[in-house]
Amino acid sequence: MRSTLSVSLFLILVPPTLRGADVDYIRDVKPILSARCYACHGAVRQRNGLRPDAASLIRKGSKNGAVIVAGKPSESPLLDAVLGKDRTRMPPEKEGTGLSDKDIALLKAWIEQGAKMPDEPIPPDPRDHWAFRPPTRPHVPRVPGAGPVDAFLAAERTRHGLKPNPPADRAVLLRRVTLDLTGLPPTRAELRSFLADTSPDAYERVVERLLNSPQYGERWGRHWMDVWRYSDPFGLGEEYRYSQRHVWRWRDWIIESLNADKGYDRMIVEMLAADEVAPADRETLRATGYLARNWYKYNRNVWIQDTVEYTAAGFLGITLRCARCHDHKYDPLSQQDYYRFRAFFEPHSVRIDAVPGQPDINKDGIARAFDATPDSPTYLFHRGDERTPDKSRVLTPAVPAVLGGEAVVRPVRFTGRDFARALEPAAEQARRLARAELASADSAVAQAAGAVAAARRQT
Repeated sequence: MRSTLSVSLFLILVPPTLRGADVDYIRDVKPILSARCYACHGAVRQRNGLRPDAASLIRKGSKNGAVIVAGKPSESPLLDAVLGKDRTRMPPEKEGTGLSDKDIALLKAWIEQGAKMPDEPIPPDPRDHWAFRPPTRPHVPRVPGAGPVDAFLAAERTRHGLKPNPPADRAVLLRRVTLDLTGLPPTRAELRSFLADTSPDAYERVVERLLNSPQYGERWGRHWMDVWRYSDPFGLGEEYRYSQRHVWRWRDWIIESLNADKGYDRMIVEMLAADEVAPADRETLRATGYLARNWYKYNRNVWIQDTVEYTAAGFLGITLRCARCHDHKYDPLSQQDYYRFRAFFEPHSVRIDAVPGQPDINKDGIARAFDATPDSPTYLFHRGDERTPDKSRVLTPAVPAVLGGEAVVRPVRFTGRDFARALEPAAEQARRLARAELASADSAVAQAAGAVAAARRQT
């Protein structure tokens, strides 16, 4: 019944310019296959041995034989599959939207016309892409007097027959390095001092001075803030809706870390897990403002989605967004990879801790992450919909298989003393302020009582 209806709809939905004309594989058919089939039948996965992402592979068919019989749509298993004829409709309901009647009509017309396809290259396995290969140390060309970077540049200049430009004059050199490291041009005094310094290490000392200046962290911290999505919180009036108040402390931690030459690997550890590696260190806990920044008041799932997607983009250099709803079509990332990565973040929440000198966390404090519900399970959401979790299996934390797969998760044990030590300075300060306010109130009451007594004596 539906097959007959599809042919009728073909006459209605397909533009008149295509009626009676050839259905073009590249223009009309390949986009349908790409949108609806490649996630399960592509370079990464080939369910049932079928891979329709190249003409030669379509002709080859699946492990059960040919999927297209040229000129005979009624005998073509591919058309039966998308129609759901005597079998599960493809793509399955929980894994993708079915083909429209227009798409089915185009496939049918294409097969009727002989399923013409030009030869085309077979897409390579994305797992072989250079981005997923472990880095190897290259051979450094031998260039006398050149360091490793200059050696590669010199070798390429020689290969292309190029000559380097002459050295920049000293004023230009100072301007370039000062702008690069601090974002500002040198002052007149700095320029005069550098031009007057004829010692052989004058330039090296300028570089060291600039690297040691506070402006270096401010200049280069800005770039990392872009990568890690630093922004001030957003809300309405006193209501915070995105991010957390006082997240600026994370911004300062970034700048200070760069100025202290803290290792990049350590910075990542502190941003993701300072609550576990340094639970009593307020200065380090500021780093988890990275996680607090993703907080969203109205939907925890949106908050965790942002954490997963931007952590992968910022630290792994890869996007996981598409795999939230389905296996990735082109990258070797499965939907299960996405949710196992999410499992790392499932237990966490954020809060504001008081700081010494200000017990009111609305006025000041540290926005930080902590494990609120360590036993929170992670389920795969069918088609990325939080309303349809697959509760048949709890997923354990892991990085995507193409990047290493399994992760060893070990518990970190804390004592009440750890948390007391972290909170005690702020608590003691709050007690001192409370005592001072109480003493002030007692003094005011005593003065008022004395004034009342004096007034009564006069009357």
